[in-house]
Amino acid sequence: MLRRVIRRPLWGGIAVLIAASGIAIAAAHAWDRPSEEGKIVAWVDGAPVHRGEFERALRANKSRVVDEYYVKYGAEQTTEFWTTAYGGETPSEAIRRLALEDSVKLKVTQKIAQEQGILTDISYSGFLRELELENRRRQEAVAEGKVVYGPVRYSEEVYLEYAMSNAIREVKSRLLEREWKPDERELRQFYEANKTQLYAVREAVKFSQLSVAFLNANQETDETLKRQAQESMDEALALAVVGTDFAGIADRLGAEVRLEERSVNEGNIRMNLRSPVAQAASHLAPGEISGVIEENGRLYVLQRLVEQGKGSEFADFAEIKEQVLMDYANSRYADYVQNRVSAAEVIINEANDEILWR
Repeated sequence: MLRRVIRRPLWGGIAVLIAASGIAIAAAHAWDRPSEEGKIVAWVDGAPVHRGEFERALRANKSRVVDEYYVKYGAEQTTEFWTTAYGGETPSEAIRRLALEDSVKLKVTQKIAQEQGILTDISYSGFLRELELENRRRQEAVAEGKVVYGPVRYSEEVYLEYAMSNAIREVKSRLLEREWKPDERELRQFYEANKTQLYAVREAVKFSQLSVAFLNANQETDETLKRQAQESMDEALALAVVGTDFAGIADRLGAEVRLEERSVNEGNIRMNLRSPVAQAASHLAPGEISGVIEENGRLYVLQRLVEQGKGSEFADFAEIKEQVLMDYANSRYADYVQNRVSAAEVIINEANDEILWR
């Protein structure tokens, strides 16, 4: 019997029910095996969040919390870092809050995929079984001399991203076909509302770049090569700052330093978001020099060459209609997930709540 239930809002409007007894909660979820009860942190609309899932979310948020507290408060990672309050919240409380938020969103996302018939088992144990089967399949393929794309063995984090990316893509496709399919008017309305952000056509940003690689013959990071590359790029940056042109720097530093001229289309937002070099180039003023940038096994130093053209035109709707449809689906999906998260009922397993709040 549930002796005490406290209902209060959790971050982002999530409803949280804190029960006085983990045993009572287990009774409400008789389908959970008793041996697993102590490993469940919470339930999200009836679906369990396993301790392993929550701890994975903790790991994913560690660097974010460390960086944010350093930038905002100048907090260093001392022995007291995680238990010292800054702005009314300790880093330990912050990371657990973020991990719970992420765990809830993931479970809601999995439930949506399950409702659409894409995922059948959204439990943590089911995920681990799929991960092991996939890794075994890949290792057997390698042993047989077959081509394997991607890693030979997935980590838990990478496989989760891979599996959920595929599931989300299929969810969007099904919902777009069955429930969200827009007519011409709706799609054009979306285009008009978002064209400045998504569909502006701008001139290219042109820049010179010096770069040096740090990958070995197997296309893997070589720490010695990376250290040498960093020394070369630090020297290149120092020479550029005092006025040495990039051609002179390349001559001085030797053949391992590559000199190129490139351009990026600032209007290609999606591609540029995946490229630290493109992002840096877009933010440089004419003649300005970047810091050292890492991308795809190389270190770079950039210098902007020409003034950016002022974009005032937009891609024609008829020519990019398929892209607009994709963007429409992404927007509808993001709103749908957020609404489901906000309405989700989260029940904390008090038998395990020290994991959340300690």
